[in-house]
Amino acid sequence: TIRIPDALARRLQSRAEAEKVAVDELAARLLATGMQSPLEPEQWTAANQRRVALIEKRFHGGLSDNELQELQHLQELADRQLEELDTLMLKDVADMEAAAQRVLGAVE
Repeated sequence: TIRIPDALARRLQSRAEAEKVAVDELAARLLATGMQSPLEPEQWTAANQRRVALIEKRFHGGLSDNELQELQHLQELADRQLEELDTLMLKDVADMEAAAQRVLGAVE
């Protein structure tokens, strides 16, 4: 048994209904997805190409239920990939800011 806040439980229920799956099935899938580490660059490139192809197909003719689930999974992977990239970029910005502060301090 996992306890989650009521608001999160309502969101999970709503999404499960939208995807026409059981709440516990969706929760297990999301948890498994969240436990995966980000993909290696080659894997990410292939997964992202498939994600883009599914997005294009969705707008040009629609997706099957399986393709829709696959797209959702790929979107979740993309979110995790980009989150890690964001973290690295923010660290780089912080490092540059610290270096600039050191230079400004040395000039004064």
